[in-house]
Amino acid sequence: MDILTWLGFLLATIAYLALTLLSCIGKNKNLPHRVFILFSSASLIWGATHLLAEFSLINETIVNWAESIRIAITCILLFSMLNKTATAKTLLTNQYTLGISLVAICIPLFSHYNIISPALFFIGYLALTVAALIFLEILYRRAAEELWGLKPLILGLGTLLIFDFIVFADASLVIQINNDMWLARGYLHTALVPLLLWSVKRSKSLGIKVYISREMVFQSSLLIAAGFYLCLMAIVGFYIKSIESQWTGMIQSIFIALAFTILFALFISETLKRNFKVFLEKNFFANQFDYRVRWLNLTNLLNLPLDEDNNFYDRSLQAFLYSTEYDSGMLIKLKKGTPELASYHYPKTTEQYKNIPANSSCDQVLDLVIPFIQKKHWIVDLKDYQSNSQNYPGLHISYELIESCSYHVIIPIYQEAELWGVVCLNNLSGEQLIFNWEIRDYMTVVTNQVGHYIFQHEAMQLITENAQFAAFSRMSAFVIHDLKNVLSQVDMILSNAEKHKHNPDFIDDTFETLGYTKQRMEKMLSQLMNKSVEENISVNKLNIGDLLRQLIKDKCLNILPKPKVIELETVELSLDSEKFSNIMYHLIDNAQQATPDDGEVSISINRSENNLIIELKDNGCGMSSEFIRDKLFKPFVTTKGNAGMGIGAYDAQLYVEQAGGHLKVDSVEDVGTRFTIQLPIN
Repeated sequence: MDILTWLGFLLATIAYLALTLLSCIGKNKNLPHRVFILFSSASLIWGATHLLAEFSLINETIVNWAESIRIAITCILLFSMLNKTATAKTLLTNQYTLGISLVAICIPLFSHYNIISPALFFIGYLALTVAALIFLEILYRRAAEELWGLKPLILGLGTLLIFDFIVFADASLVIQINNDMWLARGYLHTALVPLLLWSVKRSKSLGIKVYISREMVFQSSLLIAAGFYLCLMAIVGFYIKSIESQWTGMIQSIFIALAFTILFALFISETLKRNFKVFLEKNFFANQFDYRVRWLNLTNLLNLPLDEDNNFYDRSLQAFLYSTEYDSGMLIKLKKGTPELASYHYPKTTEQYKNIPANSSCDQVLDLVIPFIQKKHWIVDLKDYQSNSQNYPGLHISYELIESCSYHVIIPIYQEAELWGVVCLNNLSGEQLIFNWEIRDYMTVVTNQVGHYIFQHEAMQLITENAQFAAFSRMSAFVIHDLKNVLSQVDMILSNAEKHKHNPDFIDDTFETLGYTKQRMEKMLSQLMNKSVEENISVNKLNIGDLLRQLIKDKCLNILPKPKVIELETVELSLDSEKFSNIMYHLIDNAQQATPDDGEVSISINRSENNLIIELKDNGCGMSSEFIRDKLFKPFVTTKGNAGMGIGAYDAQLYVEQAGGHLKVDSVEDVGTRFTIQLPIN
């Protein structure tokens, strides 16, 4: 007996045996998975019966039963995948399942008792195959989100079913099985079983987690590649031999020697083997971690609130330790090229790690590694370096120094392509990670995420510090602005001293003014010393007309034109009298300086429903609409040169808006200006 007649079915039997065993160890025990186990078992029996039949150990009827059962269970498998909510009971009692099962039973039974003709026998198998193809086509159209996982299954089963269709269609026409196509089925099933395995690994409903030794696959793949290479060389050698010249033997010998030399060179090339292994691991193996869960937990860890005992550097180091499942590490920041410890962590039970920040060996290793990673942007695995130093060209560290170093891996952190710092990790109480391509890619992504977290918090820290300086500068500007008021009061006293120094009332007013000036200066000094812009607000119910008249009398009479108060209605309002007086003084002073001595400045007080309306009008130089829109209320913008601070109008608007009111400005150049202040009375 020719070996090719039974080898195909032997290989198919072995392939389905492996598929059945792998299906049984899967954790996903839903209905489609259980039916798939049944399908692989039926296919195993199918292959075994055909193999035994080739040796005439069983009769034809058993082969027919195995054929019917395999095709029928294929239909049931596809139907179960179409109805994910179906139970075993509903699947067995379904009309399609019952119909297919009935046909599958009748075909070998009727054939055994010669109830049907050979033509009807083949047509029955043809009908079962067509039914399976219909279910497969429906599954393809309905797969939607699972299509990616089911594509290999659809391709594999589709090819087998179409080939079966061809075999039985041909047999129904000539009333005889084509022996060559019949024997080819064993080899075809063997070739397509990997597609079924690939699909059940991909698919959620048929999920089977298969883990194969990477080293075994690597070595096997090298042998297969070498086999293909030798086959190709044999074909070339055969072609050389077919030339039949007198030099053929010599050329063939040289070619064989060179071919084996090249093959040997490829096998001893570590670079080639390493790249080939990375290719296999990247494309044919499941990931080491559940990265979805890892990423969610890492994000949640970084989002936890910080406290005094756990700053953002500590949290960043915790993120690296969680990501690698290591227990020890330190975060080092480079400041002008000098390493500076930002955070470190060690197990409480490990005394050795307490000396890490002062470990001279670690410092020496860092001094050697930092220039290397600045140039290469690589993660440095010191254990890997000990055994594969050729993978780190340009890095030279003595093995004694590595042995005395307290960490295992050095991961660089970059900010805009510049080395910000490094994180050094070790696992003193557990297994060290092998930093292959997967872990390196994973840690690169983690480093980017944690790096952005660090940079964001550093930026926030800098912004906070700048905001504190800005607040102090802003407060200083207001203090200086208030000092001008104090100076104007002193100027008023001195300007009237010669004329009224013998007047007892003037002396009394002078001392009262000096007392107020002293209080005001003490308050400003207190603000500067406390670095605070907050003031103690004293709110009193005030008569606005009386307050403005007193303000003009105390501060505004030494400049022309003298303001006039027009009190259309008496209004009382609860305000901080000092702050309100300050902002009104600045507005009145600005109006006086913008108006010629023979001009007019007036202040009217009125009431509109529940609002106080104060209108400050002058017939001075006025302002353009562009100046009002772009500059008037901007701090530190002034038209007075060095004599002004540019915050009077800004301060007035800020105060009025904080009080729930509104400040409006109308002005025409060379005509005059009107400030309208509206404040809620209640």
